[in-house]
Parts: sequence; structure tokens; C-alpha cells
Amino acid sequence: MDILQLGLEKYLEDLSHISSQARKEYALEKALSKMEADWEEVNFTFVCYKDTGVNILAAVDDIQVLLEDHIVKTTTMKGSPFIAPFAKEMSAWESKLWLMHNILESWLRVQMVWLYLEPIFSSEDIHNQIPMQGKMFEVVDSNWRLIMEESVKGANAMQVISQPQMLDKLKEAESLLDDIQKGLNEYLEKKRLFFPRFFFLSNDELLEILSETKDPLRVQPHLKKCFEGIAQLTFNVEKEITHIESAEGERVELVLRVNPSRAKDLVEKWLYEVKWLLYPCFAQLAGNSFLITAQSPSSPLTTQHIPPHVPLLHCE
Repeated sequence: MDILQLGLEKYLEDLSHISSQARKEYALEKALSKMEADWEEVNFTFVCYKDTGVNILAAVDDIQVLLEDHIVKTTTMKGSPFIAPFAKEMSAWESKLWLMHNILESWLRVQMVWLYLEPIFSSEDIHNQIPMQGKMFEVVDSNWRLIMEESVKGANAMQVISQPQMLDKLKEAESLLDDIQKGLNEYLEKKRLFFPRFFFLSNDELLEILSETKDPLRVQPHLKKCFEGIAQLTFNVEKEITHIESAEGERVELVLRVNPSRAKDLVEKWLYEVKWLLYPCFAQLAGNSFLITAQSPSSPLTTQHIPPHVPLLHCE
């Protein structure tokens, strides 16, 4: 029986409209199903970080590209006049994508700061000198390890972000890490204000010194930045500082020995003592040079008589 016999020709326009709408709704439904299927194949990649036993998130660039692409597609599809039959499903999908976006953003921020702070607070010396920040980092570290342990159990991206309150935990960690960094910067500022030559060092260099305060030799690689003309300090068997030495190997004996252990782990205190002992060293060496000049006006002064960093000591 054809359309004419049924008398449907008068409904052709309506039928065409319904058919067109159905095709467009089906296209939207198919596109939504395709996006959901794409994420079934998306897994996070984790790598073990050094010898901490903790896995960290790696290689997320492709995931972020896919995520941004799907957010744009979902937003466009939500604005379609043919989305009504799937409006609820589309809204749920959009919420899931934005949850993934927010978790990834927070996750990477927390991870970046954790990677920076973990070796710092693994130092007992730093932990003891700023105990409040040390305890806050313990909280962050514990929660971070739990999140990572749960994440590696099922690497599928959508499964990972379904952890209960994952975003809330990451946001809390972000807030604590901000407070920890602020406290750490204030701590370094105090050290620099007490011993201004620490301003010549980067935060990482200063933290390297402060993280091993019981070992004064850790200062050696950074002496050149703190003291012009001094390449290293000479320690005796009791780890007392007896001499200063230039890069050329000339040594000058200090008028007094400096015992870093008496500074009670305060590196800046014994370095300050070294600084002030440079002045009598200079006075003594300068006096010797004047004496030599007075005794032998025609004899040229050599490094045998005066180490070449005497002028530099004067600058100190």
C-alpha cells in the first residue's frame, strides 16, 4: 500500500521534519557514546619516583588534549536544539569531564610541589628547624601516598577519578602546601637576614646547606658565592676550621679556630664567625706586607710574601 492510498501525502512535510530531527538526535547520541567509549581505553601512566616507593603521574599530555577536545564537543552538543532526549546524560557526562579536568589540574600542582618538598623534608635537620611545616608536610605526604596507592590499582582514567572525595583531598593538600612553602620561604628569609651573604645563593643551594647542618663540609661547594676569593675552608680532624684557601691554592691561617659544632647546627652563625675573622687576617697580612716593603723597598712583593687574595680579603 503506497503513501497516496494511505492519504499520507499531506503529512510528508511533518514526516520529513520528524525524520530529520530523529537523525540529528541519533547523531548526538552516537557522538556521546563514542566519547564514552574513547575513555574506556584511556589509562594513566605511573612511574616510581626515585627510591621513595611512591608512584607519580606521568605522560598526561595526550590525556589533557583529549579531555579539552571532549569538553569543547560536549559544550557544543549541549547547545544543540536536538539534545533534549539526552539532556540528563549529557549533563552527567559534562560533569564527569570537568571533574577529570579539575582533578588533573590539582593533581599535577600537588605533585609538582610534593616533588620539590619531599627531599627537603626528608632531611631531619630541616624538619627539626621548622617543625610546624614539617608536621603539615607529613599530613600531605601521607594523603598523597594513599591517593597514589589507590590510583595505581586501576589505571583507567575514569576509574581513578571516581575515588571518594579525591578532588577535595587534593585541594586540601594544595592549601597545606601553600602554607608550607610560605613558612619555608620565611625560614630562608630569616637565615638570609642573619647572614646576608646567603642572598647570593639560590633557595636550592641554601637548602642544600641547611639540610645537613651537622656536616659543615656541605658548605664547601657554595663558598665562592658567599666569599670573594675563598674557594674552600680547611678543617682539622676535630672538624675545626683552621685556614681559608683560594682557588689558586694559597692558604691563610685564621687567627682563631672556628668550631661549627658550637653553633648548634646554625650554619649561618659559624659562617658569620668566619666572616669576622677575615678582618684580623687581612690586618695581619697587610701589616706583613708593609713590613716587607719597609725593610726592602727595592724588592718586589711576591705571593711568597703576600697571598694574592689579600686585596680580596680587604674587599670582604
